[in-house]
Amino acid sequence: MTTTSEHTDAVPHGTEIVGAELTGGLNGWSTTASAAAGVEEMVLLDGPLGIVSKAMDERDTSLIMPSGTALGATWNPELVREIGQVIGQQGVERGVSAILGPNLNMPRSPLTGRGFEMFSEDPYLTGTLGAAWVEGLQSQGVGSCTKHVVANDTETERRRMNSSVEQSTLRETYLLPFELTVRAANPWMLMMAYNRVNGTHCSQNADLISVLKDEWQYDGVVVSDWYGVDDTVAAANAGLDLEMPGPANYLGARFAEAVASGAVAPERLGDAVERVIRLADRTGRRTGTALPAPSRLRSRDEQLKVLREAAAQSFVLLENKDAVLPLDMSKVKTLAVVGHNAAKPCFQGGTFATVRPEGRVATPLDAIREAAGPGVEVLYQPGAAPESALSLTELGSTAPDGTPGVLLEVLPAGDSGDVLYSEVRKSSAFVWFGPVPGLGAGVPGRARITAHVHLADPARWMVGAGGTGVSSLRIDGQEVLVVPPPAPDDVMGVVARADTQEIPVDLPAGTVELVIDMAFQPGRVQAITAVATPEQVTDPLSAAVELAAQADAVVVVIGDQQGSSRESADRTTAALDPASDRLVEAVAGVAANTIVVVNASRAVLLPWADKVKAVLMAWFPGQEFGPALAGVLTGSTAPAGRLPVSFPRRDEDTPGWGTGLDADLTLDYSASEPMGYRHFHSTGLQPRYPFGYGLGYTSFELVDAVASAGSSVSAGSRDGVQGVSVRATVTNTGASEGRDVVQAYLRAPHETDFRMAGFAGVDLDAGEGREVEIPLEPLGFRRWDTASADWVVPSGEWEIRVSQNASADGILCRITV
Repeated sequence: MTTTSEHTDAVPHGTEIVGAELTGGLNGWSTTASAAAGVEEMVLLDGPLGIVSKAMDERDTSLIMPSGTALGATWNPELVREIGQVIGQQGVERGVSAILGPNLNMPRSPLTGRGFEMFSEDPYLTGTLGAAWVEGLQSQGVGSCTKHVVANDTETERRRMNSSVEQSTLRETYLLPFELTVRAANPWMLMMAYNRVNGTHCSQNADLISVLKDEWQYDGVVVSDWYGVDDTVAAANAGLDLEMPGPANYLGARFAEAVASGAVAPERLGDAVERVIRLADRTGRRTGTALPAPSRLRSRDEQLKVLREAAAQSFVLLENKDAVLPLDMSKVKTLAVVGHNAAKPCFQGGTFATVRPEGRVATPLDAIREAAGPGVEVLYQPGAAPESALSLTELGSTAPDGTPGVLLEVLPAGDSGDVLYSEVRKSSAFVWFGPVPGLGAGVPGRARITAHVHLADPARWMVGAGGTGVSSLRIDGQEVLVVPPPAPDDVMGVVARADTQEIPVDLPAGTVELVIDMAFQPGRVQAITAVATPEQVTDPLSAAVELAAQADAVVVVIGDQQGSSRESADRTTAALDPASDRLVEAVAGVAANTIVVVNASRAVLLPWADKVKAVLMAWFPGQEFGPALAGVLTGSTAPAGRLPVSFPRRDEDTPGWGTGLDADLTLDYSASEPMGYRHFHSTGLQPRYPFGYGLGYTSFELVDAVASAGSSVSAGSRDGVQGVSVRATVTNTGASEGRDVVQAYLRAPHETDFRMAGFAGVDLDAGEGREVEIPLEPLGFRRWDTASADWVVPSGEWEIRVSQNASADGILCRITV
């Protein structure tokens, strides 16, 4: 692991500690400065899919990166490192000291609402790609706040739930990605999760933080998740260094008070202050230090090229019957594009980390039209109504003065008509951490959205409102809905989910005024949301089927909407919405050449996969989705991705199906372990598509594999076995160039299943064969011994399987340890 030699003189000897204020945040996005320590404020902004606006302002834009699962599907650390560099450059340009990412949690189940941020179901692949992302980011002088330690894979009751995890599982599966990343890349911050682990909240869990600081010798800042602390002495003694956001409720001045009272040792405060100062040194935010020089700065075109390449390499081709892809455009006169996601793709899930895209973004429909050329007629039908409600601005609303958008106003509490703040905005959902514009923080008030919608004919709409206070909806002056405030313990969940209540309303032709008024009490966060869904006046499915029947080929683009994968809520099924499945079934019934593109960043159920010619998994691939997809469909680029998660045939086949939180909000992990591809191995169930699987526009063959232990091989219980590698020969047996990913899985003596310990991507021309060497991860040879509470390396004969996915028989070789 990387160590530091930075010196700090801000923590003098003795009991007096200078700089205790550094342990508490200043506001929602900045740390506190300390003149005595010579430390400036440091801006910490959310990620990892892009840099989030400090004020959740839709006018603050940045590039939307491929989601964690999309990057996981590339199996390409070098490319992931470049993505880290791009987001790091964006941070440099915005004066950011650290970005909250990557997310190294594990999608234990495809039902987890935040799985799109996570790389993969395998701890080694997750840790390897996570380390690459961190290296790229920090090479630009911007710190990584790697998150969330640990077992934070359930969004339901996430602030109160308890992950009950046996120690060997915790160590070997859920902590391993963090350990690999700390050893390889040393992120400058680690964020503790909201949940409890084995009974204790992570920010106050001394056992967990001891693993980081004592066992791993981690030298960075250990920070809470936002509002993730509720006890000063417990958090301080456990080893937490920084409470966010500010103003601090538990650390900061209260940390110093706890030291003065004798409840916390002064050395503990000294350690916390020293770590925050070290972060300031590393990011150039300390008096006398210069801002770090970025390793590489790219032009905007170069940044978009990296995003486009990452998107294309993330696409996983699951089916390609009769080699329908790439499309031979010389034989296509009419191309039908159907599906809501073609015109309104989903780039990200619904979280506090929502990114507003920078610059013009071409939709898949736009890009396909451009790539098809003038000789091909490209026609479009959505095929289904949007799964989730739309913002008022998406429906063409205007402010009362006719400006596109809505009028946002802030007023004092009560019936006063005084307007303290007003602005026309192109959003109808607003969040404020801390001060509310024109009003300040810690006081009651009102927020109001006024929007005019213009209807050519009478129509029925579903209109919704919600927020952190009592919300009312008036239409043309008449109150039609009152929404109560959220429960006090679910305010952050309501904000994250943008919860609303909706009501059907018959709207007349002409201009209609909608007013959403929310009265709120003092709080650390305030939010107001307005949404609507117009009634469908025609049958979108019939129109899509009619179009598909007339076309030479059909590209169906379906998937999630931003609100369907979201923070603070889990799924009840891995299925896509029923309307999407109906659309595919209906189109496949009339069109022989049906190609389905799935825009969902998780394992999904694909009940119709055998009925279509091609299935392309596109995840949430970033804002270059459209151009990357058009290139793959027309053959200028070949899909190169491999599945980072197993795809089940049905919900009942997923790990832990049917289990959930008990009455004490405890989730027993034993019901879902082992998870991922090891679950399918141990149960004998067959996934629809296995971990590591993926097709291309060519084919590959593994012809031999041999394991070897070099002269430097050594074994140690904590560091595993060094110096073991596998050599394998792979040949491109197809007619075009392509990329294969050779995977190596380990099985310890007396174990029944394999775990991945290495992989290598190889680019080969048609007919080319090449030997690749795969170094095996030393930590893959360790196992946690509960009796001795320590690592051991089982002695005896280890089996190594070299294959092209987790379900393949592969080539077996052996080595004795």
